[in-house]
Amino acid sequence: MAGKSLECAAAVFGTAIWFAIAPAGCGYTLIGTQEVVPGDVVSVHIGEFENHSREVDLDEKVVLALEREFYRRGVVRLEENRDDGEAELKGAIRTFRTHPVTFDASDEALQYEVEITVDAILERRSDGEVLWRGNGIFAIDTYSVRTDTVVPSSSQFQRGTLNFETLDDLTPIQLAETERRQAIDRMVQSIVRDVHERLLDDF
Repeated sequence: MAGKSLECAAAVFGTAIWFAIAPAGCGYTLIGTQEVVPGDVVSVHIGEFENHSREVDLDEKVVLALEREFYRRGVVRLEENRDDGEAELKGAIRTFRTHPVTFDASDEALQYEVEITVDAILERRSDGEVLWRGNGIFAIDTYSVRTDTVVPSSSQFQRGTLNFETLDDLTPIQLAETERRQAIDRMVQSIVRDVHERLLDDF
């Protein structure tokens, strides 16, 4: 009995040590699994994303968000200079669409739906081999253009920069532009997370 107790204690102690040495981070990677970039590259440069939409600076937002996501996750080393990266992640913004989805009794738009579609590709710099490709990665969001349709208790409103006290001080144009910008920011964040996760899962 004493031998079995010692074996159980050792197993419990070993398990505790196993969890204690697990690296902490935002990725919540389980011990025993390993996040690997296709081609086993260890450094990545975020290249250009061609903007085929009419939304100005959307490409810059995507690139900046990708840099932040890769730096935050820390799976590979992020290189600022293209020549220093073992692989380059680049792509294109294919579509940016927006259209009204709800209307009032006078047939005036109350809310708009907006969609962004992005293609991404990871290339090894030494030989140009395509290590991973993700086409048609998209995100959809909605935003309000009238104060009476904004829901302050919604998760979208809570994550934004508006507050209930200043909501009535905004003109319809200011509200629409602020809501639109925040919807775009949410979609960009959703897309870059999707790109990062798909790349690591290699699908």
